[in-house]
Amino acid sequence: MNRETLEQISLQALELTQAAVVAYPYPRLETYYTFADKSIIPTFLTKPISRSRVDTSQRFYTLRGQEEIFPAFGASMSMMRTRFARDLWDGGTGGVHILPRVELSDPQRLADVRASAPAQVGAALGISEDEGFLEALFQQPNLAFVSIDIAHGANAAVLPVLAKIRAQGLESGVILGNVGSLEGFAYAYWLMKLSGFKHFILKVGVGPGSVCTTRINTGVGVGQLSLLEEIYRFRNHAGYTEAQIISDGGVNSSGDFVKALAYSEGVMMGKFFASGSFEDEVLIKRDGQLEGVQLYGMASSLVTEKRNYIEGSSQTLRAFHHTAQEAVSRLREGLQSAMTYVNATNLNEFRGNVRFALNSAAAITEAGVH
Repeated sequence: MNRETLEQISLQALELTQAAVVAYPYPRLETYYTFADKSIIPTFLTKPISRSRVDTSQRFYTLRGQEEIFPAFGASMSMMRTRFARDLWDGGTGGVHILPRVELSDPQRLADVRASAPAQVGAALGISEDEGFLEALFQQPNLAFVSIDIAHGANAAVLPVLAKIRAQGLESGVILGNVGSLEGFAYAYWLMKLSGFKHFILKVGVGPGSVCTTRINTGVGVGQLSLLEEIYRFRNHAGYTEAQIISDGGVNSSGDFVKALAYSEGVMMGKFFASGSFEDEVLIKRDGQLEGVQLYGMASSLVTEKRNYIEGSSQTLRAFHHTAQEAVSRLREGLQSAMTYVNATNLNEFRGNVRFALNSAAAITEAGVH
């Protein structure tokens, strides 16, 4: 893509974004809440079904067509690779992992996709990928998604890699993120549309991750639940139905996962999945028993080795799941129960029926063990 074409697309995307934002008739939020700040109001259940019979699958446009998938995504962190991908997929009943790219060569990244089979996976991409690598990557039969791995996704710098992907004949299955505002969502949407994609996913969330320090060190980012709500409503009002939403970050429990799905089609998690399915190098064991899991952000010095703490830190977790399958089971059970609390048998009904209440500080304390 030449410089002139890139600038034309960027300018057109900006103009279309400004028009969409001006046309949005609802007042902009001034206070943004996190998952802990709000709870779902229970209503009633008119349908005589058990929790196990509700449909928790979500239809996604993958690289090769439409598929029904449990809407849990593994974050593209270097401690989560092929073992995690297979465990998360759980024979086709679990979620999809986005395999990492940081510190890995192109042959290693291809090998990870192959070694993850039979699990369907995604692959993280940078903004400067080799065309030969992309051609080989898209030949992998278990590759369902590619994710443009950039902290600020509402960014014209992604246009060249989008052009390379389109040159491979692909029109769906691409995830772009992250965006952290209504304007950013609209701009990323138009970058994808003007690049020729028919269906795509935009990843929402700046700074809510447990080892992401973006908000602390840059002052950038807002509460995840309100951000999702605002973007979800803007998308539906603007008719941007080609774009699905993945919420990225902030999930500490299955209840947070459920709340995120009220305003998104999928949820990406790292910390919640901490388990023996992670790579051995981050597992803390004593006498062969798992005692802890080390978690670090992909912008931390543990990854970059450049003393760069601007958007990443590390922590050691003593609370963890034994496997990714166990984590998926907890997510599914929480979602199934929540759906019956609001008279829903599938995710579309769930999103239509959900209402939230703002919690007081005492209510947040009351929600936990006390």
